[in-house]
Amino acid sequence: MPQSVADRFTWALEVMPVRPADRILEVGCGHGIAATLVCERLDSGRLLGLDRSAKMVEAANRRNEEAVGAGLAEFRTTTLAKASLEPSSFDLIFAINVSLFWQRPARELSVVETALADGGRLYVFHQPPFPEKNQQMVEDSTAILEAAGWTLHDVVYGDTAPVESVCVIAGR
Repeated sequence: MPQSVADRFTWALEVMPVRPADRILEVGCGHGIAATLVCERLDSGRLLGLDRSAKMVEAANRRNEEAVGAGLAEFRTTTLAKASLEPSSFDLIFAINVSLFWQRPARELSVVETALADGGRLYVFHQPPFPEKNQQMVEDSTAILEAAGWTLHDVVYGDTAPVESVCVIAGR
């Protein structure tokens, strides 16, 4: 694994139980760093990465050219609210440092709810600039998810550099 991969990405892959046949959605794929780590664990599964920035999607495609060519990964320039996703098409949905999950994401949660397969999980990861902000993120995202009918399964903290990360895990 390249040394340039930030702790938050390797920790996220320790937290998420990615299986070889999983169908995975990454919201806010950025440069495709987490996608690379996910695709290393897939054989018949696939990853769809969404990002609202065409520049980031271009970077993710370049970084994951082999996985894209093998049919393991696809990247789209769109927002989650505007994404056209098939019902029950993902076993696992995750986001790393995507603020919409703790800032009133009504439309986006509806999209996630529809796209998540029965028994699937949503993983919301965050590494703030200051560790004190983690508790506020947990409180805000938990309140939003529970108000929308989601079940909180766990809150996991990670000893990541330069500051602690957190993950809120929820399901329907």
